[in-house]
Amino acid sequence: MDVAVFSIENSVKNHMVDKKVLEELKGREVVLVVADRDELSESDVPFPIVYTGMGKMRMFNALVEWYDGRSGDRPVVLNVGSAGSARYPIGEILDCRSFINGGCDLVYDRIDLPGEGCSVFSGDFFMSTQTFSPEQVALLSRKYDLFDMEAYAAALFCRTKGLPFYCFKAVSDNLDGTLKDWRSILGDIRHRFTALLNTI
Repeated sequence: MDVAVFSIENSVKNHMVDKKVLEELKGREVVLVVADRDELSESDVPFPIVYTGMGKMRMFNALVEWYDGRSGDRPVVLNVGSAGSARYPIGEILDCRSFINGGCDLVYDRIDLPGEGCSVFSGDFFMSTQTFSPEQVALLSRKYDLFDMEAYAAALFCRTKGLPFYCFKAVSDNLDGTLKDWRSILGDIRHRFTALLNTI
């Protein structure tokens, strides 16, 4: 099955970030957790940013280092970044509530937050028909909404430390491109996140 056809033929729930979720964050100490500097600039938003690097291990280790070096209240952690999807259009920002730790078609663990939202499969590789077979991508796309390489690690860290956790992902590709294609759209994603986060 062609992944693009799958995207068009299947209607999905609207999991765009709701105003109620943004209201929940107003007036709270929020720390943004971002994998890549091209996804969001600290000069554009009114919150501190922890840049972690790509991948689950880098995400988790960066959060450990950040947490061990801080003092004061327990902040809200908001992971923002890009993700691939065969279900949602490029550029859409989505509220994520389920985080799956996996690689290829293997699922090791899952963390679910309360409420309605997207599922994010955090793998060890860039998910695309350029790196996996179209059949593998189509199979996983039937089970999960979004694909990234970090969100599960952020959710796990926050669960371990008892920190409030939120996650917004912007769709950067429809699982049919390359890393070069992904990087080419990050400027647009950065502008979209900047506009959204400045409403908090």
